[in-house]
Amino acid sequence: MRSKIVMFLSLIWCLALPSQADQLKVDGFATLDINISNSQTAGIRHVISQPDASYLGEPSFANSSIGLQFEWQSSSQLQWVAQTVLKERKEYKLDYLIQMAFARYTLTPNWQFRIGRTGLDLYMMTEYRDIGFAFNYGHPPTEFYAVVPHQNLDGIDVTYTYPLEQSVLTYKLFAGRSNAPIISDEDFIWDVELKSIYGMNLSLQTQNWLLRSNFTTTQAGNTNEQQIQLLSAIQQIPSVIWPTRQALIESLLIKGKRFNYFTLGAHYDDSHWILQSELAYIDSDSEVLNHLKAGYISVGTHHDDDTWLLTLSAAKSNNRVDPGPLVTTPQLDALYHGVIRHTNFYLIDQHTWSISWRRVLTSTLAAKIQLDHTQANHLPSAFYLHKNLSSGDHDRYFQSLGLSLNWVF
Repeated sequence: MRSKIVMFLSLIWCLALPSQADQLKVDGFATLDINISNSQTAGIRHVISQPDASYLGEPSFANSSIGLQFEWQSSSQLQWVAQTVLKERKEYKLDYLIQMAFARYTLTPNWQFRIGRTGLDLYMMTEYRDIGFAFNYGHPPTEFYAVVPHQNLDGIDVTYTYPLEQSVLTYKLFAGRSNAPIISDEDFIWDVELKSIYGMNLSLQTQNWLLRSNFTTTQAGNTNEQQIQLLSAIQQIPSVIWPTRQALIESLLIKGKRFNYFTLGAHYDDSHWILQSELAYIDSDSEVLNHLKAGYISVGTHHDDDTWLLTLSAAKSNNRVDPGPLVTTPQLDALYHGVIRHTNFYLIDQHTWSISWRRVLTSTLAAKIQLDHTQANHLPSAFYLHKNLSSGDHDRYFQSLGLSLNWVF
C-alpha cells in the first residue's frame, strides 16, 4: 500500500517522457565530501540514517552524494517533478532512491497543489538540503537537522501565496505519511513509519528577510522487531523484582504514539551580512522522544566569492532514566541494558560551535570547509555511532573537519 502514489507517478514518467523529451528539463548535483575526527568513541555522522561514521584515524565519505532532478511542464498549469539521490545507505531500495516524485498544479498565481512525494517541510532548508551547492554550511547543523531522519512526505500539500505591499505571505497545509531508516550500533536498523502526518507552515518573505513557523503532528506507525522481543521478555519479570517495569513497557510501546513538532525560523541576507536561526520543540505521548529542544544560530558575511559563518547549535532532551530490577543477574542486567538502549535513544545533551567557509570557484562549483567543536554531555547519543563505550572513558569533547566540493550541472 505504501508509496503507491510515488510508483504511479514514476510510471507516468516512463510512459510520457519518450514523446516529450524536447520539453524535459534535467538538472544534476553532486557533493564529494570527506570528514575526519579526533574522537575514539563517538563516530561522527550528520544524519541518523547514515551507516558510516568518522573516528580518529578513520575518515568517512558518507556525506558524498549525487542526484538528478527532472522537470516536465506538460501544460501551462501542470508540472511533473522527480528527484533521485544516490548516497551511502545501509540498504539500497528503490523507495529510498526516489527523493521526490510529484505533480504540481497551479490553479491561479496564488493557489498551488502538489500530490506525490514531496519534501517533508519541517525545516528552512527542506527543499535543497541534499544539494550542497545551494547552502553555505559544510553540512546542515547536526543538532537540529539530524533529530528526524525523514526527508520526504507521500501525500498532498496546498500552498496559498498572498502578496503584500513589500512582502509575500505564504500559507501551506500538508498531509501524508513517511518512512525512513534509523541506523544505530550493533547493526541496528529500523525502518520508521510515520503515519497520519498533518502540518501547516506560515512564512513571510521580504527583500532580505524570511520568517517561518511550522507545526506538524504525526503518529508512529510501526514497532521494530527488537522492541517486540524486549517487551515479551520484560513482561515475564514479576513487578516485585522490577517495580518500574510498567513504565519501561509503556516507553517501548511506540506504535500509535503521537508526536508534535514545532519550529520557528529566521533568515537574513543583504548580500553582505547573513543571519540564520531555527528553533524546534518536540513533544509526544512517548518518553522515547519527548520534551526535546533543538536549535542553532549562525552569523556570517559574504566577501566577493567567499562566505564565512559562525554557528552555535544545541539539542537537549528531558528523557528520564527508569531504574533497573532490584535483583542483579547477568540475564536481568542484559535485558535492562537492551531496554535502556531503546528508551534512551534520544537522551541528548550537547552543543557544537562551527566555523564554515565557502568559496565559489565557478558558477557551478563551490568548495567548502567546516570545523566543528562538540561538547557531548551524554554518550551514547542518537546522533553518532559508537566504539569502546564499555571502557567508561568517553570523549565528551571532540572536533571534526569536513572538506567538500559541490557541483550543479
